[in-house]
Amino acid sequence: MEKIILNIWYSNKIFYRLVSYILFPISLIYILIFYLFRIFKTEIKIGIPILCVGNINVGGTGKTSTLLEIIKHFKNKEKNICVLLKGYGGKKHKFKKVSPNDSATLVGDEAILFSNHVPTYISTNRMLAVTKISNDINPDFILLDDGFQDKSLFKDKNILMVNGERGFGNKLCLPAGPLRELIKPALKRAQFLIIVGNDKTKIKSMYNDIEIDTLTASIEPLYIDKNKKYLAFSGIGNNQSFFDILINNNCNVPKTFEFADHHFYTEGELNNLKKIASENNLSLITTEKDFVRIPEEKRKGIECLKVEIKLPNIDEFMHKLVN
Repeated sequence: MEKIILNIWYSNKIFYRLVSYILFPISLIYILIFYLFRIFKTEIKIGIPILCVGNINVGGTGKTSTLLEIIKHFKNKEKNICVLLKGYGGKKHKFKKVSPNDSATLVGDEAILFSNHVPTYISTNRMLAVTKISNDINPDFILLDDGFQDKSLFKDKNILMVNGERGFGNKLCLPAGPLRELIKPALKRAQFLIIVGNDKTKIKSMYNDIEIDTLTASIEPLYIDKNKKYLAFSGIGNNQSFFDILINNNCNVPKTFEFADHHFYTEGELNNLKKIASENNLSLITTEKDFVRIPEEKRKGIECLKVEIKLPNIDEFMHKLVN
């Protein structure tokens, strides 16, 4: 089902285009409701600067890697920072401070990754969360993972992420397309647009009339053994992006398996993956997000690909971000 939806959103084939046009009237209703909510909501500004990394596409765009890179540069400057997110994939919490020892089923995979570096909080109520965070650690900056569409909280700077390969798809809003809101109004609200990977959909030239700092970034593996043959599996917002990293780095990947975003692997699924890998003399590899969702006792024999995002002129970008 997920592949069919992705084809409707991103494929140029006539059949999928026709399906998207059939769904378009529902998209119009979605757009109307979305912007009516925005009209009647007021953004509340707090005393702590909030830096938001978000997107308008449904699915993975490289937010986590970008936030981790921003965190690294803030820590080099000895800034007191924290991350706030909703903790998708975990249980809903009105407010919770995350520990690296928490289970992904409790707090979500992304929260655990951030908590290894900085104080991390998950909350279903961002306004409540920022008040509690202010009392807890009084940070210099709050880094908001997602939340670009949330108008309850004022964001001092907005970074929009988009995958260069996929772009904005058919440029339609849900459910006819992958977008949470219209492209141009979103770009005008943001200060930065980061295109991850090659800009194959010509985003830069298509929207060069909008005043926004645009950067092109790449996601690179920290280490990978290119002498191995891999069975790669993942359950993230854009599984193909993970497989592409392996292939683009000259890895031999005869088999791939895709799962839904934030998928929690059953014992049977993991045993089956290990069986297929063993029968085909392959090594198992997955993403860092997937790895934290695998029970510790089942991680043996599974490699975790750690990656980092490469941003051009990172010092200049960080200077603009905080000023």
